[in-house]
Amino acid sequence: MRFVICGAGAIGGVIGGQLAKAGLDVVFIEKQPAHVDAINRNGLVLKGVHGRHVLKVPAVRKPAAAGLRPDDVVILAVKSFHTEAMVDALQRASRHELPVFCAQNGVRNEEMAARQLRDVHGIMVLIGAKCLAPGEVVHTGAGPLGIGTWPTGLGPADREVAAALGKTDLPVYTTDNVVAHKWNKMLRNLNNATMGLTGLCGQEARSDPAARAWMADVCEEGARVLRAAGIPYEGPRGLGPIDDMIRELRSAAPGPAAPADPEARHYASLWQDLYHQRGEVEADYFNGEIVRLGRAHGVATPYSGLLLGLITAMAAAREKPGKYTIAELRARLGAGS
Repeated sequence: MRFVICGAGAIGGVIGGQLAKAGLDVVFIEKQPAHVDAINRNGLVLKGVHGRHVLKVPAVRKPAAAGLRPDDVVILAVKSFHTEAMVDALQRASRHELPVFCAQNGVRNEEMAARQLRDVHGIMVLIGAKCLAPGEVVHTGAGPLGIGTWPTGLGPADREVAAALGKTDLPVYTTDNVVAHKWNKMLRNLNNATMGLTGLCGQEARSDPAARAWMADVCEEGARVLRAAGIPYEGPRGLGPIDDMIRELRSAAPGPAAPADPEARHYASLWQDLYHQRGEVEADYFNGEIVRLGRAHGVATPYSGLLLGLITAMAAAREKPGKYTIAELRARLGAGS
């Protein structure tokens, strides 16, 4: 079995790096030339909660250059707005019916992949990771990976991939309802926009009372929409659904202060999109999902509507993270703008 990791950024880099560190066969497909060049020249530098490792893993820019084989397992770790193009390229590059595992944020990637592929699986990713420099990824939070067949079920490929990931430092579990777990994760991702807009790292936000209250309101709005839509959501064993996190955010005990070492600070995916000035963000697959469902089921979504509008505009203008404070977001919400 060889793992073909499509996207060597934060999540793909950590998962692929961990697999390579465990002695498994890995190849990266990554479109950023500087990142590919750095990986091939110096190796992938994997840093963070499990130490520093330099891993010799090949990287190519397109699926056609990967020499896809019948024993390959594909892990999609590209942004949601690149999923369809990557699936198209994989289809053109191989005549084999390869299992594809979507290790992405949002809840539509498996659906998009299944339009062309038959063997589609989901990976609910709850790890923290960042990629701010070519050739380097940093693992900042040691949460689990949940694996299952899309839309429901648990098959041999899921168990084989879980067993392979079980050789790494990453906690992994299997589930026959991965979709419900990904909806629960999507509710957490609603505040990725909050992090990008305010510039806060995850630890700063969890230790600030005003930010905690705002994030609880954002998540609560999202959960209200999913309940109205009849969409089940559940967290992995031991962590619980988003409702548990909302109660914790509203509690009197804030999280620990942000670490003094900048490398240990967790930055959300949309923060990283703004940092790299890519011109677009995935907010439409998080907050946009809630806005559309709210409209369809008669539930107001002022929080996600505001976050979606502001961060989409910031991305289009290629502005860096940190334009707004929590107080300014509250003021705009109250003004209805």
